[in-house]
Amino acid sequence: MRDGRPAAVWRGLAFPVGPGDTIDVSAPGVAPSECLPADGSLAPAGPARRWAIIEGVEEAWVLIAGSVADRDAAETRLRRAGLEVLRSGPWLGEPVDGLDADWFVRVVRPPTGRPLAALVEGSLGAHPSAAGPSDEAREDLRARLVRAELDRARAEAAALREEVARLKEDASTAANLAERLAGLEADLARAREELTRQGHGSLPRAPDDASAPAPAPASPRLARRLQEEIATVLESLLPRVRLLRDSIVVASGEFRDRASFYRALRELAESAARPPPSWTKLRGTEGWWERHVSTGEDDAGRLYARALAGGGWEALLSHKGEQDRDIAWLRRLPR
Repeated sequence: MRDGRPAAVWRGLAFPVGPGDTIDVSAPGVAPSECLPADGSLAPAGPARRWAIIEGVEEAWVLIAGSVADRDAAETRLRRAGLEVLRSGPWLGEPVDGLDADWFVRVVRPPTGRPLAALVEGSLGAHPSAAGPSDEAREDLRARLVRAELDRARAEAAALREEVARLKEDASTAANLAERLAGLEADLARAREELTRQGHGSLPRAPDDASAPAPAPASPRLARRLQEEIATVLESLLPRVRLLRDSIVVASGEFRDRASFYRALRELAESAARPPPSWTKLRGTEGWWERHVSTGEDDAGRLYARALAGGGWEALLSHKGEQDRDIAWLRRLPR
């Protein structure tokens, strides 16, 4: 410092060195140019390198040495030169081309025209005349960058392997759930046929022990299991669609064939804020869409859907005969 105290430079500013060779970065600092050289003379230390470039495939990092004001000024000049600035911040990496940088400005490389180095030099000024880094230093920097890129690629490959394993496990679980659902639907169909035959034929003989409780009908239990399985499968395969009210009950109890219903849900899961052309806006509502779905017997099924603010859809499955009541209910439904 000019008062004789030793100083250290941090983030482009000089701070007096305190007890224990520490600096207080919360105290006001000064520009290094205002400090005396280490030998106490007033001779200028000579020009120093103020910027460097790390070029990527589509982007580049312009490294700046100096204060935050120097960084902001450099960012402004780069914008004026026509470069698209993505972001800026403190540089935490190693020195590059002999520059111990304090900041970086991340820019998009120009696709054509002047080389990036020429654009930066035209904006920030040429480097002071000084001996450039040796070939050995350049090779060392190149090796460090290659090692860093290799480590990043290895980390990405490991993450991708984990993601592939998870997706395979999810696909296996979904396939098992679909098989269970198909089996339960077959069980329910057989139970309905059996009940139909019993209803048109002779009544089943009462058990010899009159005090023994009669067995519970099979169809309600199977129906509940089917509803649970449908809900589980849809939650696993179509997590972006949330079914409202008694949609599962309607699907399992009122639809002979649910293929059209499943196709409509898949359309929602693959759509963003607007569903495909097969959907139309629902009259008298805000944000709700309507689609006709087959029940397996006619086209009287109705599926209503609305996009959620955080992504995904909420949907209600019902019947054409309930449309007026359903529309009134949808109007009251908060977002």
